[in-house]
Amino acid sequence: MRRALGVVVGLLFAVLALAGFAVPASAGPAEAGDEIENFAIDYQVSTDGVLHVTETIDYRFADSGRHGIYRDLVIREPYKDDKSKDQEYRVSNIKVSSPSGAPSEFTEDTYTGNQGRYQELQLKIGSADKTIPGTQATYVITYDVRGALRHFDDHSELYWDATGTAWSADINRVDIKATVPGGVQKTSCFQGGNGSTEECTSTVSGQQGVFGATDLARGEGVTIVAGIPAGAVQNDTPIVVDPPSWLERNGVSWLSLVGSGIVTAAAIVLAALYAKLGNKDQRYAGMPPGTFPPDGFAAQPVQDDLSEDQIPVAFAPPRIPVAEGGLLIDAKATTTETAATLIDMAVRGGVRIDNDGDSQKAVLLNPAAATAPHEQALMLGLFPGLQPGTEVQLRRGAVGDNTMRNAHNAMIKALRDQVKAREWYLRMPRAGGGSAFKNGFGCACLAMIGIWVVGGGIFGTIASAATGGFGRAVVVAVPVLAVIVAIGIWIAIRGRGQRNPAGRAVTDQLIGFRKYLATAEADQLRFEEGEDIFSRYLPWAIAFGLADRWQKVCEQLVAAGRIPADPYWYSGPSYYTSGWTAGAVGSTVASSFDPPPTPSSSGGGGGSSSGFSGGSSGGGGGGGGGGSW
Repeated sequence: MRRALGVVVGLLFAVLALAGFAVPASAGPAEAGDEIENFAIDYQVSTDGVLHVTETIDYRFADSGRHGIYRDLVIREPYKDDKSKDQEYRVSNIKVSSPSGAPSEFTEDTYTGNQGRYQELQLKIGSADKTIPGTQATYVITYDVRGALRHFDDHSELYWDATGTAWSADINRVDIKATVPGGVQKTSCFQGGNGSTEECTSTVSGQQGVFGATDLARGEGVTIVAGIPAGAVQNDTPIVVDPPSWLERNGVSWLSLVGSGIVTAAAIVLAALYAKLGNKDQRYAGMPPGTFPPDGFAAQPVQDDLSEDQIPVAFAPPRIPVAEGGLLIDAKATTTETAATLIDMAVRGGVRIDNDGDSQKAVLLNPAAATAPHEQALMLGLFPGLQPGTEVQLRRGAVGDNTMRNAHNAMIKALRDQVKAREWYLRMPRAGGGSAFKNGFGCACLAMIGIWVVGGGIFGTIASAATGGFGRAVVVAVPVLAVIVAIGIWIAIRGRGQRNPAGRAVTDQLIGFRKYLATAEADQLRFEEGEDIFSRYLPWAIAFGLADRWQKVCEQLVAAGRIPADPYWYSGPSYYTSGWTAGAVGSTVASSFDPPPTPSSSGGGGGSSSGFSGGSSGGGGGGGGGGSW
């Protein structure tokens, strides 16, 4: 089964690879304080509709030791006039130089978002092996763009997000010139964040459009509008394309879908098989449930294949402490076992439970009643001096008060040692001191599986969502979740431990007695006249989660005068009418051992049809941003 789990984990990482979830290397965030002292842009529109761009960027870095800048250019976005289509800006002939002598080599990366409908081209300028001398550098970036123009019946138009609004540096000054065939007829300019209608300076000078803005903060940019005479340019319509297919939009392929389905199905099947067949207890071959072989007879161990329905009812619990029974029957030792033990101490005359209606406390009467090591650990933790008459409030400790919790922890440790010494388990339950494996190497393997699957799965899902959208994230997340659940089931089932035939026999007795408490009616109970059967079996009812039912059954015996009206270990308002039920006894005591509370502690736009009607910053074509690294 463990080898099969390894196969599933291997398939999972194959799916991650098929989904292509790797994130492009980021250029890194600019440091606070970066500034562009002057951002000068020259636009030349040729008669064939190509936009020739020259950007001169005077960049001041926040401090020395930086390598260069990066410039992001939007190259694809949803088409504003038809949301079912996309618009492309085809950038080519990129060149970079630096009049100031800064390293000007560059690399190109493409970033995709919005399920493939938004793309940016990033120019990472500079050298990882060199840094900028000082804190200033000038860069000249030239490139051509096809698809930047818009066509109208009475004019063509350059409606363009010049700087973009995604710069991580303040821009002190922007100077823009636009030259078009036939001369610019009309201008408009907007500045600010995306959607801003604040106007910046624009004018027609000769045949050029001249634009300017100052004091732009991070996240702000400049958008220009330049009117071109009708018929002066060709190819003045946007490049409109179909959006990516469903598979492309969601960043997946048929191969990754099939791989995802295989891993998911394999994880589910393996988890189901292990839940049904794995980690089975052993029992004595040929012996009835709950019985041991006679002395001198060696019964062979076989895999337990009986259901609880096949376990007969037992009319008394096995002669073991209630806490040991609680651990053995469900492989857990919690505050419920501690509560059952404390009430057992009360029933046996070791303590008295006082109830004044608002609060409850335990009063030590006879420390010698605690005979088992776990009982002694609990009494010593609650009553350190073991002086009769010592009281302890049954409530959760205040902030920083770990007295009750420490007593619980000491008891559970001793309890587990006792159960281990009984040799009822081939592998102890993994609770507190238990382990899923028999040695540290196994624990290390489990930890590595968890780190690789959970960590890799979470990272893969996030990265897939970032690079390929919801579909790719689902393709990765579903098998990751299936594998995590399968591993969780495997860990949980192994965490219950594995009982040997002796442990299984005692557990059968416990299950049989639990059936008795869960089904017996008052007239079916077996006890001697005058015996307080309610108190005798209350610790077991608490351990089994049947305390309230047990009280209701015994109330009928009280009404018939067959058992005492008040338990002898209890002091306060009439027990059966006080409202502090048997279930409340268990929950109140159990919650007393809970840990005390912890202290409290205080880019691009999308473009509109025309910039001369309803234009705004970030509303034109192109856009992007940049920063330093």
